[in-house]
Amino acid sequence: MSANNAAPAGPAPGGAQPGPHGNAKPGPGAQRADQAPQPDHAAGADPSQNDVIGGADALAEEGLPGTSAAASRVYRASSHGSGNLFSGHFESITLFNRPETASQLLAGPLPADELRTLRRVFQEPAEYGAWKARLRSDRLLVLCGQPGTGRACTALSLLDDVTRGHVSRLGPRSDLAALEESQIEPGHGYALEPTTSGLPDETGLDRLCELLGKQQAYAVLLATPEPGDVLSRRGRYYCQHTPASAADVVDGHLATELEEDPGDLYDRARALATDAAVLEATGLDELLPAEAKRFAALLARRVRGDLTHDELLARCRRFAEEQAADWFVGGALAESPQRLRDAAYRIAVAVLGHASLSAVAEAAEVLAWELAVTAAPEANPGRPLFSDGVDARLASARAVADTGVEQVGDEDVPVRTVRFRGEALGPAVLGHLWQHRHNVRGPVLRWLAGLCEDSRPQVWVRAAMAAGLLCGLDCSHTVQELVQPMAQAPQARRRLFAATVLDVAVTTPEVGTAVRALVRHWATQGDEHLRWTAGAVLGRGRATATVGDTLDLLGRIGVWDDGALRAAAGVQVAHLAGAHCDPLVLRRIRVWLSDARRPHQDLGLQSTVFLASVSATDLWNQHPDLAERGDWPLMLALADARPDLAKELAGLLWTALQTGRSYEAAVDTVSDWLRRSADQPWASCLEAFLPLLVHSQDDRDRLLSLLKELSEDPDQPLNDTQVRRFHTAVQGAGTR
Repeated sequence: MSANNAAPAGPAPGGAQPGPHGNAKPGPGAQRADQAPQPDHAAGADPSQNDVIGGADALAEEGLPGTSAAASRVYRASSHGSGNLFSGHFESITLFNRPETASQLLAGPLPADELRTLRRVFQEPAEYGAWKARLRSDRLLVLCGQPGTGRACTALSLLDDVTRGHVSRLGPRSDLAALEESQIEPGHGYALEPTTSGLPDETGLDRLCELLGKQQAYAVLLATPEPGDVLSRRGRYYCQHTPASAADVVDGHLATELEEDPGDLYDRARALATDAAVLEATGLDELLPAEAKRFAALLARRVRGDLTHDELLARCRRFAEEQAADWFVGGALAESPQRLRDAAYRIAVAVLGHASLSAVAEAAEVLAWELAVTAAPEANPGRPLFSDGVDARLASARAVADTGVEQVGDEDVPVRTVRFRGEALGPAVLGHLWQHRHNVRGPVLRWLAGLCEDSRPQVWVRAAMAAGLLCGLDCSHTVQELVQPMAQAPQARRRLFAATVLDVAVTTPEVGTAVRALVRHWATQGDEHLRWTAGAVLGRGRATATVGDTLDLLGRIGVWDDGALRAAAGVQVAHLAGAHCDPLVLRRIRVWLSDARRPHQDLGLQSTVFLASVSATDLWNQHPDLAERGDWPLMLALADARPDLAKELAGLLWTALQTGRSYEAAVDTVSDWLRRSADQPWASCLEAFLPLLVHSQDDRDRLLSLLKELSEDPDQPLNDTQVRRFHTAVQGAGTR
């Protein structure tokens, strides 16, 4: 039967008999002539079939209330909110001829033209004056900070100020322990960033300071803080380098870039530097000084007409990609334990950004182990205990700790969260790994699968969404190695993980068609677990071209094997209704209810019960019209958002209340509405909805009896105001 021939929403059987707890329960008696055969009177119904229509949270095995709501909330927040993993853009990254990033100090005197340029463009950080005073008095300074933050330029500018232009650079392989007094030019300033031997200890720095004093010379050394590095915080010569603001650096470089151009170009470039679309294209909270320099060069080219606006935006999007390429550059030390730990933490932030600091740190430790044993299978890596610090770890990952909340059961608890300083960095990290570091795929996929074992939605949902992004980059590999095994697992959480991966990947233009075909194949040809997983994808409303196609596939899943997956399909029909607010979903449920075949009727009843019992906050892909309706019951939220659907929704629930095998689940849902309605914003909607369930005196008596029972509940009675309001609404309802 097509949707156009569906029986009208409205009363079904007329006869009723006393039900449990004094309520009028439907009996097997007469039916109205204007109705299709009712579910309890299907021809050829097998009495041995399961008569219970109902269902539970698919994640009920987790042992905490509200787990599905927490999972869907994390998914929606990561898809559309502040934790959007997909807000960044990335393209193929070339590792050759990349623009200059953090400058390295080259050996020899600083050329005069370079010194003049530095004086024109350098912007002093806030602590610059204090650093200069310390350098004058101590003659030695160690600037501690991350590459790309302008440490080298700050060092050279400090030395220029105190030596009046007598600035030299030492080679990165210079051995400070072997340095002699004769090798230091009197009155000169030296800058050095050692790469192999590292910095001397305090005793070695004291010796260097003594040599500098004898020659009236100065030195600024550059250091990158390691986790747990105490000297970087308490050493006598150490200063924590903080870069100048990106806006100041951009202005300084623009003035230099455009000093020979007409005056209006500088003003146009400054205005373009604050343009919202341009800043959004960078995907970074604030540019590092090295990036600000490149940004200024791009702005200058744009105002000169050398770049179009679209080309400017495309170049700006590469900042995050270039940062990711710098983080995972190869080399002799690339697979040292410390580098692997740094890489693992950056990947963990990319996958779990906006999750709790502790969850990200633990996930990073697990991934570091995976990377270490992949690089050296005979290794037995452990974890550092006191030589690892959160602040240095955050700095090395260009990350920041925020305050947020996570859901435990039904309640929110405060936590410290972690995120990149720029939403484009997460996709850039994952894109770079998948496109340029093939051997990293294995340990990362094993790690993602392991994160699914963490019952916290803040962890496994984010991991699934990151896997969906990777699936969009290489669908065949990710489906074969991760998605298919998850989809066939007996645990519901693993199958929801696979469904989430596919729901994310289906939005990728390059692989969307393939993902849709895979979901259709599983829905029609798969085993029980594959059909269940396909249903979980379909319920989110993006895996087919039309709502009708989705309902066709969910219908096939729901009646397969005499309704073995009826509950799984029914809850996804409810999710689909919340994703689209399309009346076609309600009409299709009515078609199933009017079908002479028992499995189809049961699917219609099951879908109706879930429409009433699912909360709007449980929806994975929530229609914008429902976004402000929080934890409203989905049926009431739909009736409020689409008033023209209220009667049809009530007609479906009325049928479930009139049918023996769905009666208990339906009346329990209505009871739950009544109990929870006190002080809820949807109480007035419920008050208007109840009269739509009354089509006869039996209906009125049933609801009034239910109200009486709930008002006399010794544990959780309805308050007098609720009883009066609902009693008046039901008593005043008309009958036909």
